[in-house]
Amino acid sequence: MDEARIIDAVMKLGVLVFSLCLHEFGHAYAAYRLGDPTAKMLGRMTIDPRAHVDPIGTILFPLMMFLFPSLILFGWAKPVPVTVENLKKPRRDSALVSLAGPFMNLLLALLSGGILVLLGVTSAFGMEEGWADMIFQFVQFFLLMNIGLAVFNLLPIYPLDGSWILKALLPPRWAYQLSRFDRYGFIVLFMLFLLLRNL
Repeated sequence: MDEARIIDAVMKLGVLVFSLCLHEFGHAYAAYRLGDPTAKMLGRMTIDPRAHVDPIGTILFPLMMFLFPSLILFGWAKPVPVTVENLKKPRRDSALVSLAGPFMNLLLALLSGGILVLLGVTSAFGMEEGWADMIFQFVQFFLLMNIGLAVFNLLPIYPLDGSWILKALLPPRWAYQLSRFDRYGFIVLFMLFLLLRNL
């Protein structure tokens, strides 16, 4: 395996880890602002990777995926604990807490989009072409990664954020019925990844 491929995989892993940490921080911060200090007391209201990284889901699986793109793998971070009973308006606020993670990824995507525009301007004023291309590709990956994380997490499939948002919006009886299918969530996700790989 060539050195350039390894460096590229490590850089992509760094973007993923940073983006996942900001995603989980978004959940923790929203929960704290809405009345639940659980995540803050457990040291999860931080962007420190040590608080959010799962060795297998955040490091091993994604790194293998970046090194060997033909593999069907996906990643995850440690979920932020939320005590729904502490929230001021549990149903509404649990939806907002779930939405905060994807919202953070969209903010990161917006920021990286702005950086891409600035790079286009600065390259027009004399930045060396090699450096400009390398930085542009890195920021472009950052943009696409965060858009992908936001969209993916909004899917209404357990344990993704979209499933919790949907349950919070549905009448309690319907939300309970939907929860009965949570056990199949990982199977559905695996089949979805398999379908996307074959497109």
